[in-house]
Amino acid sequence: MKMKWLILIGTVLVLIATAGCSEESLNHDQAMEKLTALAGEIDSNVVEHQPDSNWLNEGTSVNELPPIDKYPLSVQGNGQLNIELFSSTEKSGTSSDNWMEVQAKKFNEQNIQINGKTVSVSIRPIASGLALDYITKGTYVPDAYTPANQLWGEMISSAGVPSVLITDRLTGNTAGILMSKPAHEKYTAKYGEVTIDGVVKAVMAGDMQLGHTDPNVSSTGLNIYTQELRAFDANNPFSSGALEQFRQFQSMIPPASPTTAEMSKVAAKGIMDTMIMESQAYSREPSLSDWVFTPAGVRHDSPVYALNNLSVDKTEALKRFVEFCKTPEAQNTGEGSASSFGFNQYDEYKGATNEYTGTELFSSLQVWKVNKDGGRPVISVFVVDRSGSMEGAKINRVKEALKNSLQYINDGNYIGLVSYSSENDIKIDLPIDKFTPKQGSLFAGAVNDFKADGGTATNSALVVALDMATKAQAQVPGSKIRILVLSDGDQNRGLPLHDVIGLVNGIGLPVYGIGFEANLTDLKKLADINEGYCINADSEDVIYKLRNLFTAEL
Repeated sequence: MKMKWLILIGTVLVLIATAGCSEESLNHDQAMEKLTALAGEIDSNVVEHQPDSNWLNEGTSVNELPPIDKYPLSVQGNGQLNIELFSSTEKSGTSSDNWMEVQAKKFNEQNIQINGKTVSVSIRPIASGLALDYITKGTYVPDAYTPANQLWGEMISSAGVPSVLITDRLTGNTAGILMSKPAHEKYTAKYGEVTIDGVVKAVMAGDMQLGHTDPNVSSTGLNIYTQELRAFDANNPFSSGALEQFRQFQSMIPPASPTTAEMSKVAAKGIMDTMIMESQAYSREPSLSDWVFTPAGVRHDSPVYALNNLSVDKTEALKRFVEFCKTPEAQNTGEGSASSFGFNQYDEYKGATNEYTGTELFSSLQVWKVNKDGGRPVISVFVVDRSGSMEGAKINRVKEALKNSLQYINDGNYIGLVSYSSENDIKIDLPIDKFTPKQGSLFAGAVNDFKADGGTATNSALVVALDMATKAQAQVPGSKIRILVLSDGDQNRGLPLHDVIGLVNGIGLPVYGIGFEANLTDLKKLADINEGYCINADSEDVIYKLRNLFTAEL
């Protein structure tokens, strides 16, 4: 009893000491003091579970891709010869006023015929990397594919998917390096012309913070990353020397963002002064209007590929649509032209030559996955909501997603698991330890035992996870921390949000939110503090989205 009173008194004193500071202004020491005090007041229990080694074979039995209807058609063609195109999202989208949608609708109104059959096109907006997965896995193969750049086409061909290049340019675009004006002035004064080789040197010298997007899903991310590898060794980008330099390079840049929009948020916090981006995206982002763009890498001219041995008539229909999109009206002069959407800039930039085969590009993604943390181990704590609202199909789908995603954790990293419902039901299901088949099996076994019931004490569970992670970090020199919170609802029990905002800010930890059919307001506030981000998932795509998160961050 005496010890409990001492703990309570100590907690009160620490909270009084930090009460004069706004949550946003807590320094590291103050945040750690407050974390220790709050963690001491939360009733959490270590729970043992039976291991489940079946996760080792999970990836061979789970279809990670959601139904294709999750990515609906933005234009539906009704011709007797209808061509469905997968189109990258910078030129198409769910709204009806993107360039591809405008041109597809105009084309469909022409009532063109081939051998007596009416011709039309359907557009399915889909990120280039996701499209690659659907096509190469055979889950869903459209008639045609227009990614942002030719790298994805090389990968599809190397995977054995029959493809024919119809055009190497549907409309003009390019990737590049985007710098704040002060960063650009500083760079050019020391390094001269902006090039990928020069930017790599500036990062390695500590003169620049460079933001990237995930090369598994982002065309710009894949393009610039593979050019960076050649900056380390132009003759053999996979040499031991190149990879050693790449690990050093990765240790000096922020974690990759899933999208340009998320990366721009990180830049707005001052965490980076340089980022990679497409010229078209830059032209349409007013918050970056005072930054300086320089083209770099291979061009992003939206090549078009016919897939799966397209019939002669359908191939001709596809060619007619390509010709329609390349007319002066569609490109420059008409309403809804490509130029009006920010395309066809920097046409004087010839672009780098792609020197990778499709097989090498696939290999480069594995190289990135293994080396992206710069040789530093990552300590990850998963915080999983098992409140009553998760009961039934939700909790079962999340269990499946978590176990499947274990295969994407790099060897040498560390994982732990906290689950929660109400403030008096917070469980440490897996203390932090190095990721091995045994630790993975214990994780899977704990996930199997999740039962949904009770309220939602997210912030109290987050404090337990932060306490675990910071203590583990003290024992693992040079390590980085990731906190991943998966929840389907708003906090309604335990600590309020303002009690943990200062901890996350002061300690400087990234929090990643996975909102499962959820209101993401609180998770976004936590993720936006540092370098984290939020994703929204549902029962159809939670497996795929968690896989991407594990691949990029673990």
